[in-house]
Amino acid sequence: MSEETTLLIDGDTLAFIAASVCQHTVESPNGTIEPFAMRPEGEAVVDNLISGLKTRLKAQSIRIFLSCPAEDNWRLKVDPEYKSNRKNSLRPMLLTPLKEYLRRKYQAEHLAFLEADDALGIHATAEELVPGRKIVVGRDKDFQTIPGLHYQLKDNDTSGNPVVREVTAMEARLSHYVQALAGDAIDGFPGCPGIGMKSARKIVENPLRLVPKEGVITRGKNKGQKVIKWHEAGDCSVWEAIVCRYEKAGLGDKEALKTARLSKILLANDYDMETKTVTLWVPGKE
Repeated sequence: MSEETTLLIDGDTLAFIAASVCQHTVESPNGTIEPFAMRPEGEAVVDNLISGLKTRLKAQSIRIFLSCPAEDNWRLKVDPEYKSNRKNSLRPMLLTPLKEYLRRKYQAEHLAFLEADDALGIHATAEELVPGRKIVVGRDKDFQTIPGLHYQLKDNDTSGNPVVREVTAMEARLSHYVQALAGDAIDGFPGCPGIGMKSARKIVENPLRLVPKEGVITRGKNKGQKVIKWHEAGDCSVWEAIVCRYEKAGLGDKEALKTARLSKILLANDYDMETKTVTLWVPGKE
């Protein structure tokens, strides 16, 4: 008998997709354009999305997770400005009603103080919570920090079949380090100035220590002026390489640690289900 497959679905994303699809506009005789949406249509889209996922991924069961109330998010204790860039963003009209629909019909759940990403990470890595084969379903690049099987929505082959990819524990760890360097502009934390995803991955995959050395400009209008130049000084740990880049940018380990904690999607050992407390990430203790 084959092992049962459970889909761990990002309910925030599912509701957003359905609400966006079902939002329309109507133009009045005086030329004004107003948005409108019909709840039954949104609910039907949700039903079709879930049914399609179960069929296409050959799953026997699903668990849907939503984020806790925004003001309860544990990351706000790490950085009070977390996601502050989204405060004035427009949201589809049916977003909240469809989340309620997910709770009512599909028993969608949330964990205290956690985003949906965290709840997915915890359940994907805790065999006692969800036994058997599990596939994380969503469309967030940050899911690369969760070890296990993944289906990114719309990640299909040329025949239209869903592509399920596996993220190893090592790949997940390295992806988290990349986020610790590059940050996440969508979630409102910038990372190390001047370092994007591509350069961050190069640094993480080939970690080198940087050291500052004082030099003197030898030509031009600033001749004789002292400057600090950073030089490679051999291999080091990934975390040391990250901190060096923050220091070169005029920051330090405090800023590096904050970004690493903000970008860490929680796994099974990072959250106590009984006390509802989060264990903050510490370098070298993965």
